[in-house]
Amino acid sequence: MKGLFDHSGHLVRFILRRERVVSALWIVLLVVFSVGLAPGLSGILSTSEDRAAMVETMDSPAMIAMMGPLYDGDSIGSLYAFLMHLWVMIGVGLMNIFLVTRHTRADEERGRTEVVRSLPVGRLATLNAVMLTAAIVNAALALFTGLGMAATGVEGMAFGGCMLYGVTLGVFGLFCAAMTAIFCQLCVSSRGALGFSGVLLASLYMIRAAGDMNAEMLSYFSPMGLLQRAQIFVGNHWWPVLIVLLEAIALTAVAYALNRTRDMDQGFIPAKPGRKEAKPSLLSSFGLSFRLLRNTLIGWTSGMFLMCVAYGSIMGDIEAFIEGNEFYRSLMILSPDLPLAESFAATINIMLSICYVIPALIAVFKLRAEEKDGRAEHILARAVSRTRCLAGYVALAFASSVVVPLVSVAGLYAASMSVMDNPISFGFFFKATMVYLPALWVMIGLATLLVGLFPKATVLCWAIMGYSIFILFFGRIIDNMPSWLAKITPFGHIPQLPVDEVNFFTLAVLTLIAAALTAAGFIFYRKRDMMTV
Repeated sequence: MKGLFDHSGHLVRFILRRERVVSALWIVLLVVFSVGLAPGLSGILSTSEDRAAMVETMDSPAMIAMMGPLYDGDSIGSLYAFLMHLWVMIGVGLMNIFLVTRHTRADEERGRTEVVRSLPVGRLATLNAVMLTAAIVNAALALFTGLGMAATGVEGMAFGGCMLYGVTLGVFGLFCAAMTAIFCQLCVSSRGALGFSGVLLASLYMIRAAGDMNAEMLSYFSPMGLLQRAQIFVGNHWWPVLIVLLEAIALTAVAYALNRTRDMDQGFIPAKPGRKEAKPSLLSSFGLSFRLLRNTLIGWTSGMFLMCVAYGSIMGDIEAFIEGNEFYRSLMILSPDLPLAESFAATINIMLSICYVIPALIAVFKLRAEEKDGRAEHILARAVSRTRCLAGYVALAFASSVVVPLVSVAGLYAASMSVMDNPISFGFFFKATMVYLPALWVMIGLATLLVGLFPKATVLCWAIMGYSIFILFFGRIIDNMPSWLAKITPFGHIPQLPVDEVNFFTLAVLTLIAAALTAAGFIFYRKRDMMTV
């Protein structure tokens, strides 16, 4: 058995070097998200009356399904864990899914694993190194989160509870890493492994939601529900952590067993055989890009639709929910002449509109991924110009920037209409969402420019997205926040309907900037050399 893991330590150092930027960014973002809002919440809920009002508004099946159980409504720490814990766990799960897939199945597809395996390393050394790296990353996340929360000094957040909060995040990350490692052995492609892992993460959330609403025992079958039973800042139980950790170890052992018997570039789930001849639609650049991104775009569209349905389903009780809740009122766009339901809809439009740009950016950056993997060269070596090749992905990105919001608006309107006595009109949702299109187009233009000029700097777009969410949404609870910070992002120039009036000149300028960035991206892409690293 010793020979199976030979030189795992060398590979761990190699993977950590490759991950020094990406994983560090993930850890920073998750820690800031977990720690940064604690002082603001403690200030808003400083009195027992404020906390009691918040608990009363959250005592509904819809909120329990979205957030989980609340164990102590008079504890700021318990309220904070209720509001934040589940969503941070989802972020940790995504981090580990991407991490494991990137260094196992994706590296195998690109031929990197074969190069490593040609050296005197153990058969399981690569997977073992990836899992050890995941353990190090999750341990760092747990430590920094726990210490960061303890350093805030918020009343009701004792050191033991803070560390338990961080450890639950790390253990859940290990569970997701182990499950992803199994899917990387079962599937023959990184896309399949990512798809199955994402479906599993969503399933764990739904199982927990169903258990919290109807049968608590069902929640114990989901690591999310089990870890919430740790009762952070209330009971501080460590037994759920131990159970999920043992599950992660067992799943890791299964992944090792599968990896030991699997052939290189193969999977236990056979790939569906392709056609002998390509469809006519694949003979165009747009058709090829759509085929490559079809499942991703369908998945994102469906996910955004379901998210909007979930938001719409609670709008019937939203006025009672927000009326006495100072924390949520501080996050919202309020106006004396605007009903609370419309204020809520306008507020969530900020976050939703930023999320709409994700599938568009994925579409543009898909060409960069094809270039890194050496597949773009096979297309450009034929009678296909670079302009046509890039145009297929960019056109798909612009199309998704319109289709995804439209589908989401339909879900939000349909769900809200079924639960509200005085439904909000479809026109309200439509205008409040479509006004963000110029900002989405600026992001697409910036992505196109980076692909054409600085292909290694595409992470800048994701950084802008994270900054936009923090400044425009959570920045509202930070006192004395300079207004110019919001203007750094294109979303900060969009009027927040119906409180603000539409400035067509600003929207036109943003559209022209998007067009200029896109055109510049095409020009530079035609001139630069292909990059396969």
